[in-house]
Amino acid sequence: MGRVVLIACTSVGRALIEAMCEDERLKQIELVGIVNLKPEAAVGKANYDSYVDLAGKYALNIYYCSNVNEAGCVDFLRSCEADIIIQSGWSQKFGPEVLGIPRIACIGEHPAPLPRGRGAACVNWAIITGEKEWGDTFFRMEEKYDTGEIYAQERFSIETYDDVKTVYDKVAAAAVKSIRLHLVNWTNGILKGIKQDDSKATHYPRRRPSDGEFDFGQDALSIYNQIRGQAKPYPGAFFNMDFNGRRTKIYVWRASLADTSLEGGKRVICGDGKEIILLRVQPEGQPEAWAADCLMNAKLESMHLNRED
Repeated sequence: MGRVVLIACTSVGRALIEAMCEDERLKQIELVGIVNLKPEAAVGKANYDSYVDLAGKYALNIYYCSNVNEAGCVDFLRSCEADIIIQSGWSQKFGPEVLGIPRIACIGEHPAPLPRGRGAACVNWAIITGEKEWGDTFFRMEEKYDTGEIYAQERFSIETYDDVKTVYDKVAAAAVKSIRLHLVNWTNGILKGIKQDDSKATHYPRRRPSDGEFDFGQDALSIYNQIRGQAKPYPGAFFNMDFNGRRTKIYVWRASLADTSLEGGKRVICGDGKEIILLRVQPEGQPEAWAADCLMNAKLESMHLNRED
């Protein structure tokens, strides 16, 4: 029976756990351990999932750490005697000691069609930059980020009605499909890798909550992509305006490019003369609301922010 440790802390890891515990095609796999972040170490990680409910449901052996390279975590990983370690959604770099622990390999899951989309926040960036075709990749982990041989890759489309949550649902489905097809072989040492073509690589930088700021001087499609690329559970896209007598961030959680009227929406003319319809908004420090109610009397057309270079 193949022995697997999962190092994960997001919704994609949840889908992998459920597949390994429930799927008949993975009955030969034993999930011998899981490493997750301590809640206090996960502050600021928008899509954090502790798997507490799954621990009871499946009697999981979970170790919570602040850093995957800390001594206690290394000892835990060694004690699991895994054939394969799978990493999913983990921001910390694996040191040489951790990379050398499994009998066969550390395999990373990355929510992008490598070599395109190396780096951080790649799903957010893919939506923001208007990508139409995307994917999920399993690859051999090395000391460099996202550069190792590719062991599996599944492709899917990003539709104009998708947001970051629904794209991550597609990532999870793609990741589960890959382990259904390949995990048994991987734990038996059968890994057919394809070298990445570095000339085709693209790289995304990390994002901060402040990167969600936009103004209505931008074109409608760019604004729409920013909104859906930073929707919940991420910190959100926002603009600033005078609201109830003070300068306020207005978060936009849902919008539309539809030409027809949508109930609850607030129409705004953007810098390219096209309309965007704000649907769900949230003034900072206040509850989320329909834009038509919250911004009923607000004049937002052709807003421009004074930015400091």
